[in-house]
Amino acid sequence: MGLGNLLIRSIGVTVGAQIGSRIAHRIRPRPYPAPLRELLDHPVRMRYRDPVTTLGPFGIGPGDSVLDLGCGTGTFTVEMARQVGSSGRVHAVDIQASMIEAARGKVESGGFVSRVSFHHCGAYSLPLESDSVDVAIAIASLSEMPQPLFALEEVRRVLKPGGRLAVSEEMPHAGYALQRTVRQWLQEVGFRYGGLRGTPFCYSLIYFNDS
Repeated sequence: MGLGNLLIRSIGVTVGAQIGSRIAHRIRPRPYPAPLRELLDHPVRMRYRDPVTTLGPFGIGPGDSVLDLGCGTGTFTVEMARQVGSSGRVHAVDIQASMIEAARGKVESGGFVSRVSFHHCGAYSLPLESDSVDVAIAIASLSEMPQPLFALEEVRRVLKPGGRLAVSEEMPHAGYALQRTVRQWLQEVGFRYGGLRGTPFCYSLIYFNDS
């Protein structure tokens, strides 16, 4: 078999695996695999997922209470903690204990332990008071949930009136949700559209809680 044929075959296998993974995820959404967690901080991903650039449009300010929904390994948690300052609080939530521990390690290394509370739980029942969060952020996590509307209802409960919700998706993720799909979810729950940043490859939708 020639080099060209080998290359074509390799590309075909890769594309086929990607398609299969996405179909499986669409049928049965699930959390990001913990054994692959190191890829969340891979330099290639950080090219388009720089925490400062990603979080910039979400309007986090000193003293804010921020919900990091599906914090994973804490890739963005540390920057959130820096932005809320010493008077703010970040609530980092993840359903996988190993992710929480990885995130805790990053926060400790960054010196922000006093600014972050970790919650090992699902998104459908958050251990937070109603109307207590200024900004809620779901980065490549909402599409991992079997019932995203349940999660959004719970986010709306904990958000303060006028609070902001940012939902961000990226195409390399197996569970990538199209903008129109996410918009439909958010509108169904009652959030008000506030803006769009990025491209279809990696985008962020910003919505407001008017309740």
